[in-house]
Parts: sequence; structure tokens; C-alpha cells
Amino acid sequence: MNHDQWLYERPIDPTPLHAIARHGRLWARFLAQAIARESQFRAQFSATIGVGLIQLVLALIPVWLLFDFADTIHGWTGAEVLALVGLYQIVSGLLAAFIAPNMHRLSTAIRQGDLDLILIRPVSSQFYVSLRWMQPAELFNVATGVAVLIIGLSRAGGTLTAGGIAQAVLLATGGFVLLACFWSLLAFTAFWLISVESISLLFSDLWRAGQYPVTFYPTVMRALLTFLLPVAFATTFPVRALGGYGSWPVALGGLALTAAGLLLTRAIWRLGLRSYASASS
Repeated sequence: MNHDQWLYERPIDPTPLHAIARHGRLWARFLAQAIARESQFRAQFSATIGVGLIQLVLALIPVWLLFDFADTIHGWTGAEVLALVGLYQIVSGLLAAFIAPNMHRLSTAIRQGDLDLILIRPVSSQFYVSLRWMQPAELFNVATGVAVLIIGLSRAGGTLTAGGIAQAVLLATGGFVLLACFWSLLAFTAFWLISVESISLLFSDLWRAGQYPVTFYPTVMRALLTFLLPVAFATTFPVRALGGYGSWPVALGGLALTAAGLLLTRAIWRLGLRSYASASS
């Protein structure tokens, strides 16, 4: 075997670790490009920040109104719900920054055949369609969410523990991934449906329920917001863990559910690719 043939037949990623590292470097390039792109449109950047502040105020107004008449509601104080609104703002900002731009483009790529060009790239197609595009300006909402979360926790007066923080980080991270998986599954229906815009709007409508603790809802809604659309893992459970009311079985259960969500998303993506009729066919 000559040298050129050896280079041609050599795999791009000899091991899974090489694949993870290569995709990580590629994601970093995507982020750098997104920052450079948004720096050229400062008006859009300012508008995104303004909209984020308005959304935060609109999320806080119902909390102020509710707890103007009661000290606690279903075991939650106003300060704890304030912390939950902060965490909701953080997760919303991350979704808007890293997931939403890709989900909005996916159906168009499938319908118009742009997915053909993605499938021939030496990169995971699911990684590319899920994480290629970003809106870094939305990270301002993450910063404001962190501020509101800290204010809420300080007003709640509880004592943070290492175990509670670890549980909260694990739950919030898993909840974010689960929400991204759920949104991806809705977007993947574009392989079989002509239009999925209304389905994508369904995610936004359901996610708004995360502004309040799931205990505020009837029993059936609690179950739906925990296991179907895992809002509870992204907002309610992490805040309870920070307040000292968490448990490791719930945190580990969230981790197992996250793994199942990732596997299901991968399986549906592969199924969709088998149904995909490319523009060249």
C-alpha cells in the first residue's frame, strides 16, 4: 500500500474520542463565526437584548401579583419562585442561543434539499443540523437570568450546600438536553410532513409553563410537564435542590431520562434519513 492510498483509506476519527474532539473544535469554529457575524449587526444585537429584558419583566409581573396576596403557594415562597424565573430565563436563553436557530432552519433544509450538502460533509449530520447556527446575543438573557436566580436564592434565605448545587447543575443540564431533544423530535417530523411550523410553535407554548413550579398545575399536567415535556427537570427540580429539598434519586433519574432522550432522538433521526427523498433523487 503506497502512502497516498494509506492516507485515503485512513479513517477521519480512529476512535470515538477523536470524533468528539474534532466535533468540539468544529463547534468552537461555529461559535467564533456566529460572534463575528453578530458583531456586524449591532442593531440586531441591541434589539435582542431589548426583547429579552421585556420578556423577563413580563415573566416577573405575574409572580409579583401572585405573592402580593399570599406568602406561600403550594409550598413555594415568592423568593423561591423568583429564583425559578431566573433559572427559566437561563434555560430559555441557552435554547434561543444554541438550539432555536437550527430548529427553525431544519424543515427548510429538508424540504428544499439543502440537507443533501450536509449529508456529504465529513461530520455527523445530526450534529450539524442541531448545532451549526447560533445567536450569541441571546446569552445576555442567560446573564440576566443568573442575576435573578441569585437575587431569588438570597431572598429565600436558605443555605446552599455542595450536594444541592451538584444536584441542581445535574438536573438543569439534563433538563436543557431533554428540552433540546424534545424540540428536535418535533422538528424531525419534517421528514414526513410538509409543514411543521405549527408543531414548532407548540414547543414554545408548552415551554412557557416552565415559568412556574409544576406543583402549581393539576396532577395530569404535572405528569406531562415531568415526563413528556421535561420542564420540571429544567426549572422546578433544580430550584428545589438549591433550596435543600432535592434528592439524588431524582437527580440520577433525570440523568437516566436524559440518556434515553438522546438515544431516542438519534434513532428518530436515522429513521428520518431513511425516509428522506433528496433533491437529486
